[in-house]
Amino acid sequence: MLNFSEISPLISGMAWTITYLGLTYRGFKDKTPGMPLAALALNFAWEITFSLIYPPESSIMLVIINVIWMILDTLIVINMLKYGPATYNRQFGIGKITFYVMFLLGILFSFGIMLIGPKYFIDLPQVGHDTFNVGKVIALIQNMVMSILFLVQFYQRKKEGSSIGGQSFIIAGTKWIGTPLTVGLLAILTDPTGFMIVIVGLTFICDTWYMFTIYHELQTQGINPWKRL
Repeated sequence: MLNFSEISPLISGMAWTITYLGLTYRGFKDKTPGMPLAALALNFAWEITFSLIYPPESSIMLVIINVIWMILDTLIVINMLKYGPATYNRQFGIGKITFYVMFLLGILFSFGIMLIGPKYFIDLPQVGHDTFNVGKVIALIQNMVMSILFLVQFYQRKKEGSSIGGQSFIIAGTKWIGTPLTVGLLAILTDPTGFMIVIVGLTFICDTWYMFTIYHELQTQGINPWKRL
């Protein structure tokens, strides 16, 4: 029988796969990027780095999950490149060239974090000199940043009247399950320093806030939250 340390990555992998499928579907359907630009840059760099460059050596399941995420994230990147310029121009007055420069810089510096980060964190006793364990730490910190960015994006879009563009309750719910309730909780239980309580705790608060906010917004607009992928 699988224990929590074995089953939590599997549940997280399935939950985030549904999140990515939802973001891809809604992004193209609504013609609006579902994931914030900075979050996408970090995510895309992480998935390529820890699928192809520093893949997990201990689990073929994790390799498969990471590759699936990388493929789905590629579709989200295509969506961002196609609809991002118009969306960010409408929200922030950013021109097309400026948008693409920002996107390129985001990708480059995100890859810098993923490629150099393992060298910086490798001596932490919690990671056991395992590069992929460093990737897990980076992923949890990055997820905290993403959770904040999703909330900011919602309120920014609400201000302009497109609060649910590229979003759904299912996306929010599976995102909530995918980190703080699974691998995030596992990180808290295995971290003797207590640092992960802060990181995962804030992620949980933001993801819960985001989930209920999206649910309420959909209901307010007369949309059944459970029927919108």
